[in-house]
Amino acid sequence: MCWPERSAMASLHTYRRGHIFWWRRIHPISGGRKLDIRLSLKTFDRIEASRRGAALTTASGDVIEMLNQRVAADGGLTEAELQAIAKTAYEQLLAELCQDQRSTPYYAPLHSVSNLAFAHYYQRLADHGGHLSLLPAEEQRLAEEAGWDPQRIEDLRTIIKLREEQGVTRFRPDYIDGLLRQHGRAPTDMLRWAVELALYPAFRDAHIDAEEALQRQLAVRSYPTGAVPGPSVPARIANDQDETAGSEASVPSEWLHVTATEAAERLIAATPKMFEHRKTGKRKEEQVGEQTLRQIRWAAALLERSMDGRPLWSLTFGDLKVLDQWFDRLPVTCGKAPWHRSPETTLKEICRDAEEKIELGDYEADAIGLLSGTTNKHFRKLAQIHSFLRDHVPSVAEVDFGKFMVPDRKDERNARAAYTLEQGRELFNLPPWTGCRSVEERLEPGNQIYHDSLFFVLLLVWYTGMRREEVCKLLVTDVDCVDGIWFISIDFTSAGRVKNRSAVRLIAISDELVRLGFVEYFEAIRTAGHDALFPELVSERAGAKKGDTFYKLWWIYVAPHLKTLQRGQALHAARHTVSTELKELEVFEEHRNDALGHKGKGEGSTRYSKATRLAKLKALVDQIPIVTDHLPDYREIHLLPAAMRRPRPRRGQNLTGAAE
Repeated sequence: MCWPERSAMASLHTYRRGHIFWWRRIHPISGGRKLDIRLSLKTFDRIEASRRGAALTTASGDVIEMLNQRVAADGGLTEAELQAIAKTAYEQLLAELCQDQRSTPYYAPLHSVSNLAFAHYYQRLADHGGHLSLLPAEEQRLAEEAGWDPQRIEDLRTIIKLREEQGVTRFRPDYIDGLLRQHGRAPTDMLRWAVELALYPAFRDAHIDAEEALQRQLAVRSYPTGAVPGPSVPARIANDQDETAGSEASVPSEWLHVTATEAAERLIAATPKMFEHRKTGKRKEEQVGEQTLRQIRWAAALLERSMDGRPLWSLTFGDLKVLDQWFDRLPVTCGKAPWHRSPETTLKEICRDAEEKIELGDYEADAIGLLSGTTNKHFRKLAQIHSFLRDHVPSVAEVDFGKFMVPDRKDERNARAAYTLEQGRELFNLPPWTGCRSVEERLEPGNQIYHDSLFFVLLLVWYTGMRREEVCKLLVTDVDCVDGIWFISIDFTSAGRVKNRSAVRLIAISDELVRLGFVEYFEAIRTAGHDALFPELVSERAGAKKGDTFYKLWWIYVAPHLKTLQRGQALHAARHTVSTELKELEVFEEHRNDALGHKGKGEGSTRYSKATRLAKLKALVDQIPIVTDHLPDYREIHLLPAAMRRPRPRRGQNLTGAAE
């Protein structure tokens, strides 16, 4: 008997807009204010709408009482607090929009359309006090009275549908909660609603001001070349060599708005040694390595941010001065953090982050400023990109990148500190080689030994001088024995490329490595059916470098246990140890180059009839100082459990391969 009464009550709060039924209640809350709540019932059926409305009406009393209690407890937000929160959100959104517009100027028409559509969308939210579906009557009014064209109406409809059908909105609880906490207030449902209402006009103004900034940015293109304003930090320096880069009228339309990063991509796409289709097949060894491609792209990104997104044809000597100034302010870790490489990140933000880390003690003061070797590399890559541009736009003047390259301040022989023999003994006295607690606690002392990448990679680096990636990517087919001499073949394989043609070589296995069980380990892995010599370093993620996997899996945890480890000493330092020690033993340079995969100097050291014979290579590696004579012979091999000798799953997957 109660249902008709509840249904009648619900009908008072239920109404239809178009074909959809909605529910609305206006409730008085603390402070004499009113709360207007409107919810779509998402149904076309009147009876179903009545039922849903009744349920909402029944529950609304308790909800409003809870909100009143919370508002009474914290006193709500003053208008000044709301405006302060809105100002913070406005500044954040405006900065985000302007940065996006500057980083992708070639999308200017889309940016403009988006600004207009979102400005109207947020104004509409402010007018209605919240979200409201776009109905045919309103569309007709916009077309007839406001003069909107069909595309503009469609853009607004798309934004509204994103919220209704996909839940895409800036008014997420976590975002609003962050604003409240930033201003010292604990989030509540009532405060979230009050903040959202205040954000509508703030977001509208952000898009309006972003559009004004975009039009100013577009107007720059009509300025005489050389009069284009440069970045404010650091200030652009006037110089008599800062001559015009070229005339806009003489630049082909397909290059008129091309930025440094776009030019870099065009260079990569047009250079045979960088072709994607040559990454496999018989000619893959001629390919430029992935590392070189990353260097080209990163150098271009740094220049583009320094130029504030201007097209590359407008580059001048003064622009390079500005970039050179940034190089003295950026941290040596610039580009290593993923957020550094995000197009939205500015150079100023990277510098500010580094300064904060110095204040907190996370960085040393000398962490500021890129090394000359790094800046020289950047300028060489940029010169390559600019030369490619000039090949297609002859009217662009040449810029002398060479004037910004400087000799490396460090003695080349000391550029990377080699390990001392004492450090080698310190390293191989750690639990992975002398006895660990368990397979899960490899760095804790115990009486167990496991033979895997942790055990052998560092031994191979020390006793062969191989590069980290060369060791970690080894296949069982890369190990062989001829005339009683065990050796490793370094070459382009399915497991990965090598640094260059000089890196293709044979490396003999020293007696010490044989004594420590390397041959038995190889045979055990092959018998177990593995293709990779270190299967636990294999990743399901395409393109993952096994050397990087080893670094993140083990080296970053091993390094802190080395008390004498100096800054700049990483795994690569062992190659310098090998080279230094062999030089002290007066081993011929040609033989050292053959073993280490160096190009060497002069025709005689780089081109000779054939590689040094294995017997000579064996005699060479046996001269490397032994730092593991305290370790016993390891003839009995203990492999990792089978479950640990399997490809590492892609991030976001569990061990069974299912998405987490």
